[in-house]
Amino acid sequence: MEELVIIIGGGPAGAAAGCYLSKEGIPNLILESAVHPREHVGESMVTATTRIFEELNFLEVMEQEGFIHKYGASWHPAKAGASLHVEFSEIEQEGVNQDYTYQVDRAKMDMLLLKHAEKMGSKVIQGVRVKEVVFENDKATGVIVNIAGQTVTIPCKAILDASGRHTVIGKQLKIKEADQNFNQFAVHAWFEGVDRGNRPNDIHIHFLPVERGWVWQIPISDTITSIGVVTDKKVFKGAKEDYEAWFNEMSQGAPDIAKALKNAKRVNKIKVEADYSYKMDSFVGNGWMLIGDAARFVDPIFSSGVSIAMHSAKFAVEQLIKALKVDDVSSKMLKPYEDRVKLGTEIWYEFITLYYRLLPIFTVFISKQEYRLQVIQLLQGNVYDRASAPVLDAMREFIDTVENTEGHILKPYLDSSLSNIENTPAPHLAIT
Repeated sequence: MEELVIIIGGGPAGAAAGCYLSKEGIPNLILESAVHPREHVGESMVTATTRIFEELNFLEVMEQEGFIHKYGASWHPAKAGASLHVEFSEIEQEGVNQDYTYQVDRAKMDMLLLKHAEKMGSKVIQGVRVKEVVFENDKATGVIVNIAGQTVTIPCKAILDASGRHTVIGKQLKIKEADQNFNQFAVHAWFEGVDRGNRPNDIHIHFLPVERGWVWQIPISDTITSIGVVTDKKVFKGAKEDYEAWFNEMSQGAPDIAKALKNAKRVNKIKVEADYSYKMDSFVGNGWMLIGDAARFVDPIFSSGVSIAMHSAKFAVEQLIKALKVDDVSSKMLKPYEDRVKLGTEIWYEFITLYYRLLPIFTVFISKQEYRLQVIQLLQGNVYDRASAPVLDAMREFIDTVENTEGHILKPYLDSSLSNIENTPAPHLAIT
């Protein structure tokens, strides 16, 4: 019991953490507030996630379950014109032996992953919400939960908070910071009868002629397609709680998505996602670590959520193992994990911010061969030190040229509200 690790949350971050701990013979308990299967947004993977699936012996399960193979991504302009696409196979990825990733039903995948963690040795209790983390002398020593009508305190050696956007420790310690640049909202649902075009397995991004507006199109099965409209809060306010009417209006804003939905029929409820981007002051403390969305949530435009969640779980467990070996789970001992993950998420954040700054003229960097492979490397989830992504500097230079050239034809397309983007100092390897 002394080395028991409690994991708050059984999503991809929590389940992956449980798998990695069990592989090392470290007892762990996953407390999941929902009862799986449960619906969740974030249905498109990046190829870097495949490496994690393989390390956890879960890749075979992904193949057996028949999830859609995702070979690339396509972008569609807000006005009539040719779409652009990339394929992941255009650049090799170390440690990944397939040229595709997956489009998934998250309810199904997350349930399978949590069961896999249990099979590997994690103890899993579902339908139990952590009410509070217990601190003694500034050190996390356990959690308080309600089980079968009884309030129970469960002690532990360390806590991994994988509670997603519930951010259990973040809220309790009041260390959560709202993002100052992004306040995105998404309205989404599943449809049948969507015309997926000539690249049916891609994730399709359709640009909308509104501020930071785009539509995702993700195949979930042979018949079901996930469609989501994303805009800035100022645009979303126009919905006035009639989300279906707003969704229908926005999704007609670009020719390719309007065509795709012409004969489509919605098969589940319209859902709304808000509070897209935030971060915590700290990712670690005495006896605790934050992983996945509990640490930081970055806008999902590049499908990075599950990859960041599972990689952060891997890195957290690597550092926690070192700490447990010397019986020191202090903030100082756990800090290298925070440094590593912050570097990776900041590079993602810079890429996403520049993308929105350029939207919809980002496609310039897909069409130019000297930048195309670097963009694909980022889209694969290969986030290294900042110096390995010169395409980000090229994006900045492109923006500066457009802004400083009087009468430049592309100036109206730049998002002027994102004019101050700091360089991301990242001298070391981050997330790979």
